[in-house]
Amino acid sequence: MADYNNSCLEIKSMRMYLNSCNIAEIQEIAELGILGGVTMNPSMMAELNTDFVGHLQKICEIVDVPVMAQVVSENTKDIIQEAKALSSINERIIVKIQMRQDGIAAMKILADEGIKVCATGVHSIIEAITASQAGVNHVAIFIGLLGEVDENPTSELISKIRSIYDRQGSTTKLMGAVRSVNQLVESAVSGADETTCSYAIWKSFFNVPHTVKRWEKFISAWRNSYGDMNWLTGYSNK
Repeated sequence: MADYNNSCLEIKSMRMYLNSCNIAEIQEIAELGILGGVTMNPSMMAELNTDFVGHLQKICEIVDVPVMAQVVSENTKDIIQEAKALSSINERIIVKIQMRQDGIAAMKILADEGIKVCATGVHSIIEAITASQAGVNHVAIFIGLLGEVDENPTSELISKIRSIYDRQGSTTKLMGAVRSVNQLVESAVSGADETTCSYAIWKSFFNVPHTVKRWEKFISAWRNSYGDMNWLTGYSNK
């Protein structure tokens, strides 16, 4: 029973990030009051074809949660310089660095200097171990892609990394980057500290068919008896 309770507590405290650089989407989800942070990648920013620095600044202005943005430099020296420039844009920015040999070297140097780093594009246990050894704050496991091309259970990947991190006393936050609600739930149950998913998946949280149908029955019964009256306006016997 103790293990079950501890698992529930971990799930309740899991931060849920929105994977988007669309201002309107970010504003809408932020208004829910439960947004844990924002993530984005180079492909998403490239689609905007806009002033990417100004755009990131605007995102940081409209939310008060961590914002993860990714460097695009490819060698260690350039990654470090770009990461420092990126992190200077706003104190809430966490620098995403691709899981590569040059990236790991940069992660270690930046982490030692106190710059918040997320190792991204991670698809294996050994990569997750390596990133943690580099001292990064977060590691993003790309569950979504693995779920499409790998026959191995993605939940097993998260749970094994969780076990290793706990045994080693790692403070690196384990994030599941998912492409479905099912993958999000599996990540939570398997011990992820964080998840990130698209706007479409966030919207689906509030469109569970059984829940929608139940509300429609409730509100239909109420309207038939009381019309537009509610607990604020009070009862009027007509």
